[in-house]
Amino acid sequence: MEERNESLIAMFPPVNATWGTGNFPTTWDADNGYVSLGTDGLVFSTNIDLSGWTRINDFTFGTAQTQYQDPGVYSSTAVSARTEVVEIISDVPLNNAALITIKDNLGVTVPGMMNSQQDFTTILYGNYRLYVPNNSLGAFPGFLQLISSGSFGSKEPSASERLYCYRLLKCVGLAGETLLAPACRVGLFGSMYAEGQLPHMMRLKRSYELQQKVD
Repeated sequence: MEERNESLIAMFPPVNATWGTGNFPTTWDADNGYVSLGTDGLVFSTNIDLSGWTRINDFTFGTAQTQYQDPGVYSSTAVSARTEVVEIISDVPLNNAALITIKDNLGVTVPGMMNSQQDFTTILYGNYRLYVPNNSLGAFPGFLQLISSGSFGSKEPSASERLYCYRLLKCVGLAGETLLAPACRVGLFGSMYAEGQLPHMMRLKRSYELQQKVD
């Protein structure tokens, strides 16, 4: 079986958001490609193109290990300031309605878990974190401290031409309040390999059927 080790990287820019600006009077307004997701959320979307491997060579990507990096500080001037963050890598796209549902259910469930709308096998990677204010650190006003985190995802092999990557942030804001978060990087480390024709065709069939449900 032909095989090649590969590293797939999803990059997410930093967050610099203000709630209730002129053009966004009831939502977060952010730069760097983040868009509002309801009144209390932001999302950044990107993708990893695998078509050169999966379409031309009929390869499948299998994830062996994952890595998450976000060196930096989370902070907010929001009165509530409780901030939830999640990164997701899926081999089927998530539409806006699905992203809003995911955001609204943070802290209760995440994609691929029970009571979610997503098939577990399609969620290759996920990381959830909850930050709350630490007002005892007077020298660092607005500092948010991590108090809960958890990973999820199937690491299921994928023959999809594209992996869809999302970063969601949820924080209730008021006019003029700010939310800052560092850039982050997610790595999927594994191998591209040629599997048997039948399992490869079945994997493509499953991916197509799930894509049709999204559309």
